[in-house]
Amino acid sequence: MESTCPICHKTIKSTSQEKNGAEKYFPFCSERCKLIDLGTWLDADYKIISPQKSRENDQDFDISRDDSDNPD
Repeated sequence: MESTCPICHKTIKSTSQEKNGAEKYFPFCSERCKLIDLGTWLDADYKIISPQKSRENDQDFDISRDDSDNPD
């Protein structure tokens, strides 16, 4: 099985029966790359960005408002 480290993009070659250090850090190639990724998460450098809502959807509506006070 062949995969690529998401940090350094090094090709990782291992078999399913092989119990070497590479499998210990999967999907990373080494402890170093695993710790770099952890640091990126802890520094909040990874972000999930969602589309902005329109202003109409963001308005708060007061359902409890009584219209009987309005002289219309």
